[in-house]
Amino acid sequence: MKKLFFIAVVASLTFVVGCEQEIIPNKIYDKPSVEFYEESMSVSAEGGDLIIPVNSTGVDNVTIALPTGDSWIIDENGDMTPADSWIKLVKVINEYDDPTRALAKWDSGISLQVEPNSTGYERTATIVVHSFQAIDTIVLTQSAK
Repeated sequence: MKKLFFIAVVASLTFVVGCEQEIIPNKIYDKPSVEFYEESMSVSAEGGDLIIPVNSTGVDNVTIALPTGDSWIIDENGDMTPADSWIKLVKVINEYDDPTRALAKWDSGISLQVEPNSTGYERTATIVVHSFQAIDTIVLTQSAK
């Protein structure tokens, strides 16, 4: 039994070593990456349009995660209906040039539309961005009127 196990381990290691990627000189190998410049941002109670710069190898997917209380409307029977979100993804900007920078830099951007906050309480949303298998998040906090 031990002999069979040893043969299986050697065979699998031979397979793994044989599948290594060939390194070609003068070729750049990109690693998927995505990174927000900030960990969190604040949004005024008035809401409005917002662009968040993202440094990435290309934005593949954007998810907006809301706390449970902001995601559902619960009626008197306890039945839940999805609530209209107070924050919406407008578009992903592939080459976003930040006009506040002294030198040109081409990054992606996430364009969001935030509704005014008349709820009387502060609310938050977590924005999750994917670039291939890389993931980064930013928390948006909107103050109350």
